[in-house]
Amino acid sequence: MRKFLLGLLTLGVFSLSLSAQRLCETHYYIVEPVKLMPVLLKHYKELGLSPEQRLKIKEEIRFLKEKILPLNRAIDKLSKKVREDMLHSDNRLLVEGELRILANLKVEKSLYNYKCIRFLKETLTEEQFKKLLELAGY
Repeated sequence: MRKFLLGLLTLGVFSLSLSAQRLCETHYYIVEPVKLMPVLLKHYKELGLSPEQRLKIKEEIRFLKEKILPLNRAIDKLSKKVREDMLHSDNRLLVEGELRILANLKVEKSLYNYKCIRFLKETLTEEQFKKLLELAGY
């Protein structure tokens, strides 16, 4: 019985840990993001990127960082405010408005993920893109 309870406790902690990881992955997005760029950066030699491709990708990363970092800050700030207002405000319209703004920010962030995927599909050859999807587990 003791081993059974210990097993249940371990399983519970493990599933909570996975839930926290999933939450962190989607904190800034509407859906879990498709993470191709980190895989590309890790496996760029295997993909056989040309110097031109590497330069275009470097420029795209710089562009995305300029757009995404302010979005992340806005999402973090508004998320904190919404949680506070949910606890302490009786103004339903205020909370609803904040939630809609937060949702729009997350949609915008998710669209940058989509744009990044489209960029990679256009920049890489068909074979490189297929290999990237395989390496990323898609």
